[in-house]
Amino acid sequence: MPLRVVPASSSPRSLQQRLWWAAGALIVAGLLLAALGLNALFRNYVEVDMARRMQGHLDDLLGALVVQTSGTATDQAETTDMGEAEGAESSVVLGREPADPLFRRPGGGLYWVVWLPDGTQLRSRSWWDTEPGFAPPDPDGFTAGRDLRTEQTGPAGEPLLMWMRLVQVPGLDEPVVLGAGGDAGHLAQASASFGRSLALSLALLGALLVLAMSLQVRLGLVPLQRLQVALAGLRRGEHQRLDGAFPAEVQPLVNDLNRVLDDNEALVARAQAQAGNLAHALKTPLTVLGNLANGSQPCPPELLRSELARMQRQIDLHLMRARASASAHQGRSRSALDALMPPLLRTLQTLYPRVTLSLGEHPAVQVRMDAIDLQEVVGNLLDNACNWARSRVGLGWQIAGGQVLLQVDDDGPGIPPEARASAQQRGTRLDEREPGSGLGLAIVVELLALYGGELVLTDSPWQGLRAQVRLPLAGMATRPASG
Repeated sequence: MPLRVVPASSSPRSLQQRLWWAAGALIVAGLLLAALGLNALFRNYVEVDMARRMQGHLDDLLGALVVQTSGTATDQAETTDMGEAEGAESSVVLGREPADPLFRRPGGGLYWVVWLPDGTQLRSRSWWDTEPGFAPPDPDGFTAGRDLRTEQTGPAGEPLLMWMRLVQVPGLDEPVVLGAGGDAGHLAQASASFGRSLALSLALLGALLVLAMSLQVRLGLVPLQRLQVALAGLRRGEHQRLDGAFPAEVQPLVNDLNRVLDDNEALVARAQAQAGNLAHALKTPLTVLGNLANGSQPCPPELLRSELARMQRQIDLHLMRARASASAHQGRSRSALDALMPPLLRTLQTLYPRVTLSLGEHPAVQVRMDAIDLQEVVGNLLDNACNWARSRVGLGWQIAGGQVLLQVDDDGPGIPPEARASAQQRGTRLDEREPGSGLGLAIVVELLALYGGELVLTDSPWQGLRAQVRLPLAGMATRPASG
């Protein structure tokens, strides 16, 4: 099956463009929502104001209603104390019209009408010679204490908003319906005029916001541009670190990059040192082998095997160092002490049957170290302790201050305090005279340093030597490990 090559993107996505489009979209959406909300608030305000004015006109109409009584008896002026004269008839007239002059102007845009119980109407002059083309709703359609808002048609066919009120006038047996309203087109015109002004204002505001946003994006990305320039200078070899003060959001990235640069520099220096050490360690065996090859005397097999074994040990040692350095540099190694140490103790117990190896306090815990390197370190310490112990060697570990403290105790002669520092230096290997794992304390210290660990030599409670190792903690189980 042929491989399919997916072409890379021709142009990378710009962070500035992404910020610009995201902020622009939010600004446009916010302004649109603001326009809709403000327009709705304005229209609601105009309607509420119109309703308040119409209610005032209805109150005015109600106060202007006059009930007139005309009797059928001979003397209409005589009335009793209990009411009107017997057989009298009542009629309703408007004592005065509302004060607004638009009610008196034909087609003025404001209209009132009164529906009397006998079916007749009283209406404003603004209706001119046109009667309202609608009737009042049934009394059941009214709510006590509230005016009824309806949509009707005016004398010229324009839409009207009418507010109607059902009132009981003293002197009448049946209620009267009052109505007052206005041209709804004026409401639409006011809303349209406000909408145009609002749109212009929001457009100017949007332009200012977009300009401010563009400046903010440019200023906000200046630190990244400075970082890009610094990285370019770093790539050209002008400096070794990223120097300068950056904002709080960018400084952690700069710090991490500097740590990566420091780690790479240390890794390169360590690789160069190891290469030099390997070359120096192989120089003598190679010189011996070269002299043997150029000499006239036959080469002794024992000497040849000894030099080859010496070369092999140096190669294995430096390969181990290189592997440990790479593993520590990755920082993803995890090792469980309770899983690795018991088998190591059983192996050393087989090699040293005269010594009793015991496992002390040991919670289930993980350390940030490669399993092979951990076995090399602890194995070397146990091997050294077994070589010098009289009868017993103990291993244990505990958690303290976010680290794992691992102790190897023996009852041997120990190391004098003045000699402990030199015992950990390169070139002083305690296992050169005794069989062991092939690693000296200096190599143990070097391996621990790769993982951020530490070796401390102190006196053992058994009158011997205690080798205490501090290892970075990777995780701890909640239950103790079994022995």
